[in-house]
Amino acid sequence: MTAAGPSEPPSPASGDHDDDVASLRERLAAAEAKVAELDRHNAELEQEMVRRGVKLSCTRIALSRAKIAFDESTRQRAEMVQDVAHDLRTPLTSIKGAAQNMLDGVAGPLGEDAQEYVEIVREHADRLIGALNWLLEAMRTTSAPMELSPEQIDVLALVQEVARSLLPIAAERGVALDVKGEASLAYADPDRLRSVVENLVGNALKFTSAGGKVEVRVGDDARGPCVRVIDTGVGIEAEDLKRIFERYYRRGQATGSSGLGLVISREIVRLHGGEISACSTPGVGSEFTVRLPRDGESSGIWAS
Repeated sequence: MTAAGPSEPPSPASGDHDDDVASLRERLAAAEAKVAELDRHNAELEQEMVRRGVKLSCTRIALSRAKIAFDESTRQRAEMVQDVAHDLRTPLTSIKGAAQNMLDGVAGPLGEDAQEYVEIVREHADRLIGALNWLLEAMRTTSAPMELSPEQIDVLALVQEVARSLLPIAAERGVALDVKGEASLAYADPDRLRSVVENLVGNALKFTSAGGKVEVRVGDDARGPCVRVIDTGVGIEAEDLKRIFERYYRRGQATGSSGLGLVISREIVRLHGGEISACSTPGVGSEFTVRLPRDGESSGIWAS
């Protein structure tokens, strides 16, 4: 009997080898297709970036042109306002001066009725001059910071002075105007603060019907001097109340108003280190509150 030799391992079938090669080729082809897809997608992204870059450049050019046009328009508008204000201020000053001379008796004594009408002329001329100053201030604050000349002032005395100047307007509208409070010292620019009070009281008179009342209260609270202007006018809707301090916004599309008065008032109060706020109930009335620093140190506006 012949002994059996050692057994040899079976050789892999040729079919299995061909399957492995085919599988490898398929995976390689899939990878190549994926790379090709990525290359195509990358090329599309590059083209899109180029298109967006061109669009962005065009947008920047358009914005630059618009800014140049806006700046030129603003400059021309400022020049026009200054020219018109100068042309109007001169005759208004003459009217105010002539009315004051008549009240002083330069042209002879005036009867009681005549004196009342001349006083109205003088007050309205003064208000128009003030309106021109407000307009010029509005134009100036768009290009340069507002400057203050603060000093220690009695807020109550200033408010009483403003109220006296507006009494003819209140009487003409049939609205009671009253000031209550006590002496309260603040460190502020008297001319700027006077314009704020004039604007707030003037607005209150404007939106209060005959038989109504505007009351200005002056006092101190925990933070310092406080001025409250309270009226029994038409009030302000909630949506309007949110926007009354926005530039050029006019509540209820009110006519005869630039929409700048409250904006400038807020800027003046903020520069003093104070704050201005408003609350209102439609059909009942409104209240505007101005809070000021007690002294220059707390306001940060000590005169240099």
